[in-house]
Order: sequence, then structure tokens, then C-alpha cells
Amino acid sequence: MCTGFVRVPDLTWGWIEHPSQAVEAGRRITAEVITAETRSGQIALSLKALQEDPLIRFADQAGLVRTGTVVRILPFGVLVRLAPDVVGLLHLSELGGGPSATPGRLVAEGEPITVKVTEVDLERHRVRLCAVGRAARN
Repeated sequence: MCTGFVRVPDLTWGWIEHPSQAVEAGRRITAEVITAETRSGQIALSLKALQEDPLIRFADQAGLVRTGTVVRILPFGVLVRLAPDVVGLLHLSELGGGPSATPGRLVAEGEPITVKVTEVDLERHRVRLCAVGRAARN
């Protein structure tokens, strides 16, 4: 008897708040086996390994200006959704607003924002952004 499990990062390439957004309890799934531990009888699975990496289609966007939506505010910057399943980081230093500014004072979740894609790193699965014509909010 074995137990298979899927870690949250292996559920989907997309941004989810809770595993129930990607899978449903009791539902049959198809997944790729990542590791199999014969002693413990546990198998690590991945659903996203069977899906195309969305960054592959996005790799040619480096250097282009895009409009996205702020999806998460972090202490060091904001995450911006640029395309389905593609989220990039706009660092606080790129937002402007001075040394005492916080991301939450400069932008709001759900707000559209224009950015330049500075790097698409397929190996690390990261997208770096810089602001285009940002002015601090009051």
C-alpha cells in the first residue's frame, strides 16, 4: 500500500490561494511521479509537470511594456499578473515613493499597472519587472 501526495507548489502553474482551487477531494487525478520512497510507501506527485510551463510562451516578452494587475502586495514589492498563470515581481525600489514608502501606500491589489518586463528566467521560473511612469499615490 502506498500514499501519494501533491505539494501545493506542484498543483498548478497558476496562482492559487488554497489547494481546493486546483483539486477536489475524492476526485481522480492524473499526475507525474516525482519521487517514490519504498520504505515509507509514499509517492510525491505533480499535476503541473503534465502541463506546459506558461513561461515558455512568455519568454519572448523580455524588454516589452505590458499592463497587468496587482495581485499581491508584499513587504518588498508587488506581484503583477501579466497573463494567465504568469506573475512577475515589481520590487519596491522600482515603485518609487522614496525610502520610507511601503508597497501598500503606492499601489492597491486589483489595480492595473504598466510595467516593463526586464527578465524572464525560465530556470528559476521568475519574471522581473520595472515600473513605467509610476507616480506615488497619496
